[in-house]
Amino acid sequence: MVIKKALNDNKSKVYGGAWSVHDDELVKARNYFLSEFSEINLTDKNVLQDIKKKFFNVYKTWLFSDFDFAGTNLYSEYCYTQGTTESFAQFYLRYGRTHRLRLAKGEYFYHQMMKNLEHVKDFCWLEDDDIKSGDCLLISVPFSDTGDVPQNLESILCDCDNLEVPVMLDMAYINLTNKNALTQTIDLTHDCIEYVVSSLSKAFPIEHYRVGIRMQKTKFEDQLYVINEDNYNYLNFCSMYIGLKLMEKFPAKYMFDKYRTDQLELCRILGVEPSPCYIFGVDKKNRYSQYSRGRDSNRLCFSRIWDGRVTQENFKE
Repeated sequence: MVIKKALNDNKSKVYGGAWSVHDDELVKARNYFLSEFSEINLTDKNVLQDIKKKFFNVYKTWLFSDFDFAGTNLYSEYCYTQGTTESFAQFYLRYGRTHRLRLAKGEYFYHQMMKNLEHVKDFCWLEDDDIKSGDCLLISVPFSDTGDVPQNLESILCDCDNLEVPVMLDMAYINLTNKNALTQTIDLTHDCIEYVVSSLSKAFPIEHYRVGIRMQKTKFEDQLYVINEDNYNYLNFCSMYIGLKLMEKFPAKYMFDKYRTDQLELCRILGVEPSPCYIFGVDKKNRYSQYSRGRDSNRLCFSRIWDGRVTQENFKE
């Protein structure tokens, strides 16, 4: 099985996985907007197109609202996606058969499964070789294993520019942090960056609604562009509407501000370091090796402890 070749599944552990916080206020708002959507006239194409237009306009502004990254204005092409995973699949389809895939150790488990599939031409860990012509790179920023910007990200992107290596930045965790918590800024002007993708699955309790966005500087038409064409019925307008309304109601920094103090306190109790992303603690002393993701630190997620979905007593570590 491909899955057995990837990361160990830590979701069954009390601090395992990466989850949104099912905050009572957010859950109440989500349920209200779901009910509200049921009253919309879905036979009116103008109504649906208005939802889609507002979704893209609000998402890009909301996504970067707490940051001053260079280059955000360059990304003018948008597609709605089923979370970030649908965007990843298109990246593999475009480059997997012709390029060597580069991933950092500790990356999102989906990629660690995909690297073993037959349609991926070749693979090498980012730590095991220099960036070379003919590579393609998919990297999470903030990084999946730490919730922070990879220390050498700027150098990596410069190498990718010089060698014309296509890059996808997975920014699914960007709205779990803010510019003051990150250890460095992110320069989105690099020519090598083909795609910037993100989702609302960790920012809001809508992981099963699959709400995401893919952004590009210039259009490269693929299956995602086909299903995003106007007047087609391929998109999940219910999920899009709920995501739109949650972004309109709650600022991107809302949950970081609400839970940052709780994160710092729980990290102190557990003896781990607070990640820039408020749902995580990072164990750099190997006290919690059962949460290893293949690197020299271990990531703990606090979301389900805070919202009561799990308790320490429910699990045996």
